[in-house]
Amino acid sequence: MGDSVDGGESLMALRLSRVLGSLIAIGLALLTASLFIGLAGANPVRAYYYMFVKGAFGNSVTAVETLVRATPILLVSLGLAVAFTARVWNIGAEGQLYMGGLVAAWVGLSLGGLPSSVGLTVMLLSSALAGAAWALIPAVLRAKYEINEIFTTVIMNYIALYLVSYFLTGPLRDPVSQFPESPTLPQSLWMPRLVQGVRLHLGILVAILVITPIVHFLREKTTFGFRLKLVGANPEAARYSGTDIGSIVVLSMLISGLLAGLAGGIEVSAIQHKMRMELSPGYGFTGIAVALLGNLNAVGVLLASIFMGAVINGSYTMHRMAHIPVGMAYLIQGLVIVFAVASEPISERIFRKEVVESAD
Repeated sequence: MGDSVDGGESLMALRLSRVLGSLIAIGLALLTASLFIGLAGANPVRAYYYMFVKGAFGNSVTAVETLVRATPILLVSLGLAVAFTARVWNIGAEGQLYMGGLVAAWVGLSLGGLPSSVGLTVMLLSSALAGAAWALIPAVLRAKYEINEIFTTVIMNYIALYLVSYFLTGPLRDPVSQFPESPTLPQSLWMPRLVQGVRLHLGILVAILVITPIVHFLREKTTFGFRLKLVGANPEAARYSGTDIGSIVVLSMLISGLLAGLAGGIEVSAIQHKMRMELSPGYGFTGIAVALLGNLNAVGVLLASIFMGAVINGSYTMHRMAHIPVGMAYLIQGLVIVFAVASEPISERIFRKEVVESAD
């Protein structure tokens, strides 16, 4: 009984230390960015006021837009959290998102007269499967031939972007548009809006209320989730226990690609209503920062996604009112990655110190 209580306290201490590490990463990222804001001749406090208070959550419209930005980041990050748990480094979520968007547009334009609910379901399922299929190639190369997935997923990003460019300037191009983009989807395949006058769409609720709990349950409450953690923590112990490491690698990559592809499909259906080269401002790469910042935990990833959505959405108001370039949002994202990675050994050290002190 005492051992189980001590184990529970140790687990709680570990979680608290990781939360502390994430908060430190955010604080250091904002502090470092404020130095650059100051060098640009602006007041950092004023800049962050316009970014977060006015730009991200100033009213119902801006708050909804923050959730709109956070939704694709959340879906991508949840998938990456699954893969990263097994130490499978999927850097190809951006390409998987684009492939999901491309297939969603192609399927949507080909569906014809299917009922709205059926057509929308088929389109989104197709986008998810496209993302999973795009992740399958580097997954098999890693599982079967031990080829580093970092290199293959990065390469697959470039292939995806060139493939999308080919279709949007060729077979799938809108003949009446001056830009490389697909024709507009039938309105019956647009994701339903929940509130008139704002872009609060059904996909936001699906991501927050359906996908997030599923990923949390999968990672924390299932045998598969346990094996993910075991493979990530100690591959030799996992192999000794009979875990098929190759299968875990492939499945974790498929889940990651599936959610990234779904993010692309939702963006096409709910926001763009067509496939465009500018579908993503880098959601696939932002997801890496968010997954690390959320400590690969579904609830942490949700909160980190909203924070990053606020940074991106609020950067436009900050630009207008404080004359700070919108690119500052991407600087903050990069700094978050750096400090989130750096904070992990610090949080682990705090955890070990607390465990030693409690043992004494």
